[in-house]
Amino acid sequence: DDWDRRAMNTLLVDYVCPKALEDNYQYSSDSNYLNPPAGKYNDYLEYLKTWPIQPHPEAFGLHENADITCAQNEVKRLFEVILSLQPRVSAGGGMKREDIIDQTAEGILEKCPSPWLMLDIQKMYPVMYAESQNTVLQQECIRYNKLLVVIKQTLLDVRKALKGLIVMSAELDALSTSLFNNQVPGMWEGKAYPSLKPLVLWVEDLQKRCHFVQDWIDNGIPTTFWISGFFFPQAFLTGNLQNFARKNKIGIDTVSLEFVNQTMEHTDIKERKPDGAIIWGMFVEGARWDIPQNSLVESRAKELFTPYVPIWLSPIQHRPKPDPAVTLMCPCYKVLTRKGTLSTTGHSTNFVTTIEVPTNINPDHWIKRGVALFLALAY
Repeated sequence: DDWDRRAMNTLLVDYVCPKALEDNYQYSSDSNYLNPPAGKYNDYLEYLKTWPIQPHPEAFGLHENADITCAQNEVKRLFEVILSLQPRVSAGGGMKREDIIDQTAEGILEKCPSPWLMLDIQKMYPVMYAESQNTVLQQECIRYNKLLVVIKQTLLDVRKALKGLIVMSAELDALSTSLFNNQVPGMWEGKAYPSLKPLVLWVEDLQKRCHFVQDWIDNGIPTTFWISGFFFPQAFLTGNLQNFARKNKIGIDTVSLEFVNQTMEHTDIKERKPDGAIIWGMFVEGARWDIPQNSLVESRAKELFTPYVPIWLSPIQHRPKPDPAVTLMCPCYKVLTRKGTLSTTGHSTNFVTTIEVPTNINPDHWIKRGVALFLALAY
């Protein structure tokens, strides 16, 4: 995609340039990788042998934390394979497999909130020309309702199937295996938002999301918005543009969002902005945000992800383009996989939007670092 193309072009600039023809040209900040002097074939082979067998992440422009991420992903894949190969019959003492599945299903049913009554929501927050966020709230409730109904019905069915009251179909068998392995069942993933969390954390996250929506219903439009709590955050972003365009009676295609980083926690923000909205709940990988410098700075060792500051999405008409020398065009994704498929709405299932992030050094440095924002982590 375009982000891959940008990363490749940024990397190629260091390799395909006039300086690369000079002896001892340094390809990256890792001093091991220098351009060898002109010589014969065997000279080059001998020179290559002096390079480390395990290349340091810095050789590719990445932070040393990339080694940790790589190792974690390898171990995760290994354990997923091991988990899929475990026997279906429990041996020895302890609870039986069926009992564990039944107990897990019962626990999720107790935690799972009830679907919202849409007639009540429509009365409290009717579709209005002046307030697009009412429509966003209704759409969120509809999407979460579909998921909650599927969860409750399939859990009731699997408990009946375990007792022999109904037939254990292939779908229910797959669901029971997922419950036993602490994985999100495929039947739910089809109706749910993208997530990489294991089942226990996924259920906790669902509760938090439903609480966010319920709080909106009970107390009116929030002062700040937990962007990670939206099923479809793109609709919320468009709603902000619509409100501004309709309020000022201008074309929505002339309006775009400016990203103003805040210097305080979202809990300290007490007043809602007259235009736009303040969002929070994002995480940054490959760098961290420094409030005093108002810039991206290098990650700390062993700190893979850091919370990002709240952002005021300020709608502006005919906004000038940001200065590319001090602004990183940073992709924002829902989950860590950095890939998605186009849904029926024409939006990606994972990519949310491009956020402009200020930086005191060349943005190319952060592109090589693979800096991106995420709405949710895998834990």
